[in-house]
Amino acid sequence: MKIAELLNNEFPEFKKVIETSKLYGIHFTVKPKGIYLNRCYSPKVFEEIKRNHNTSFDLNGILVFEKKSKKHIPLKLHYFHNSLTIIHINDPKKFHRNFDLNNIKVEEIEIKHLNLQNPDKEIVLKVLKSIDEQKLNLLDIENTFKIEIDKKLFYTILDMEDGNYIAIDKQGKIYRLNHDNKERVKKIAENPIGFFKIYSGLKSELENMMNV
Repeated sequence: MKIAELLNNEFPEFKKVIETSKLYGIHFTVKPKGIYLNRCYSPKVFEEIKRNHNTSFDLNGILVFEKKSKKHIPLKLHYFHNSLTIIHINDPKKFHRNFDLNNIKVEEIEIKHLNLQNPDKEIVLKVLKSIDEQKLNLLDIENTFKIEIDKKLFYTILDMEDGNYIAIDKQGKIYRLNHDNKERVKKIAENPIGFFKIYSGLKSELENMMNV
């Protein structure tokens, strides 16, 4: 929000997207290293976002004060649908400790527009190659991303819209990821075929096992 306010004259759409959505999850990415910010929209707002904010770009020119060096350090930021999605940073877990997030400067802003491609989506589609299109349409794989938990990689296939996910690994095993549960990762199906025996398109079908 701080960046959106600083850039409001040039990019008023940043603030608009924030105000019409909710932050549902913060995750640490592996390649590239950084912080992934996941936002949730109501169905009506999401249609408007896809229609009027269908963007993907890197933004340079934002500097944040680093406490140790006492200098402003440039950040590479990635925006998707005009929403800050990835903060590229080498030590993401200590970002809030290493930097003063209230001390932000703006230099000359540079925008590098990107094709709307998601390499994690390609991995998920390869793992799900035996699943027909009708079943694929029941999943949220358009904006899938990888999450590292205990040095294992998981790829989201369903956003439960509360900060938790259903995810798949490269072997095709399906898991529920619950950041509030003592057991954050739990396998719920051995393969996609087994998963679709318990899921027919309604996320409410999975609510009970999300907390087990």
